[in-house]
Amino acid sequence: MNLDLGGRTALVTGSSQGIGAAIAAGLARAGATVGVNGRDAGRLAESVDKLRAEVPDGTFVPVAADLGTEEGAERALETLPDVDILVNNLGVFGAAPALEISDAEWRRYFEINVLAGVRLTRAHLPRMRDRGWGRVL
Repeated sequence: MNLDLGGRTALVTGSSQGIGAAIAAGLARAGATVGVNGRDAGRLAESVDKLRAEVPDGTFVPVAADLGTEEGAERALETLPDVDILVNNLGVFGAAPALEISDAEWRRYFEINVLAGVRLTRAHLPRMRDRGWGRVL
């Protein structure tokens, strides 16, 4: 598949490693400017360096923010306010039986796995509609 995403900006949440980093690299290869997200600024910088080595012509913007919080979502919006492609890749889980997970941990999962995507979609989708182009995954 050959996509031309030149002139587009993407944000891939949870993209400092694994599947998220692979998605970020693919979008950059297609020409998009890519926001790479992670909570730890040092680890994120290392990830962005690796992506730049993998895709030398790519443009990557580090987005250091804990998207499981409202403040983190606001920080991400300040760093990358105009997103054309939002990839809600962020997700966490615990390796414990469901009946042994505390209410506090379930709330944390919900904040990260659900509300992080809701907050970003709510912020970016109206702008995408106004521009007549956008994608949310």
